[in-house]
Amino acid sequence: MTFFYKTYNIPVVSSISIPGLMPCKKNEFSEHDPIYVGLGKVPKKLKNKPTETRKYSSLNQNEYLLKFQNIAHYYVKDGNNILIEPISQNFLEVLVHFYSSCLAVVLLQRNILTYHVSGVIVKNKVVLVAADSGTGKSTTSVKLQELGYPIFTDDTAILNVEDGICYARASYPMTKLWQETIEQQFIYAEESKDPIFEKINKYSFNFHDQFISEKMPVATILFLEKIGDKIQISPMRTTDCLAYLINNVYVNKSIIGMKKQKLQFEETCAIAQVLPAYLVQRPSNISTLDTLAESIVQHIF
Repeated sequence: MTFFYKTYNIPVVSSISIPGLMPCKKNEFSEHDPIYVGLGKVPKKLKNKPTETRKYSSLNQNEYLLKFQNIAHYYVKDGNNILIEPISQNFLEVLVHFYSSCLAVVLLQRNILTYHVSGVIVKNKVVLVAADSGTGKSTTSVKLQELGYPIFTDDTAILNVEDGICYARASYPMTKLWQETIEQQFIYAEESKDPIFEKINKYSFNFHDQFISEKMPVATILFLEKIGDKIQISPMRTTDCLAYLINNVYVNKSIIGMKKQKLQFEETCAIAQVLPAYLVQRPSNISTLDTLAESIVQHIF
């Protein structure tokens, strides 16, 4: 059986069901070449010499090999093929690294950068929240949704500049939340959650009915940090925004090994020059789930 999906408006042809992606019909495919996804035995090593080798991965410009011994092995090549060799019996767990690293790498092989952001829709534009994992990016997005701003994306998006305007395209209709956050919000129902990893209290929720696959203009980007003892929101200079954007590129550690430094610099420069940015600091020692979202609305929206 063959399944058809889209991610970032790029067609995906898969021999396996991928519940976190947006289904589509074969005749809905865009002008982009498809990404083919399947199960099978991944190669023990890259066909060509690696430019970089790390604990769990090795890569060059056109190949990426990722191995997690208790979960799965993954092989990504030529910007159009992702091969998955499952080890875990929990296929939702197997797919976690497909949604994150594999999709980001296969796009990077196509010279397309993805950014580590969540986002909500405000007056027909997108407000993006960028942060390192565990800083509260998704939680902030959920609290903004509670204030009436619909979700646009969680975790990643493609950004590009056209005619002086920055546009974003969402990844897929799935969000991931810690159990602590789930218990303190009312957007996502407890009974709808799916476990991501069996050993951690983080879960996924799908929002296919709300997903917008079209690109949307970006109003601003907020860079979230846990620091200090109070909430502070301040506009950023272009040079500071550029530095944060460079660090925010997904699978950033693979940029040099895949020889994409020029692409990263040119694209982030173009975005930083047109996109208003704010540094949002929140204390790490007290809960700011509701007050942070309210402060963002008051200062920026």
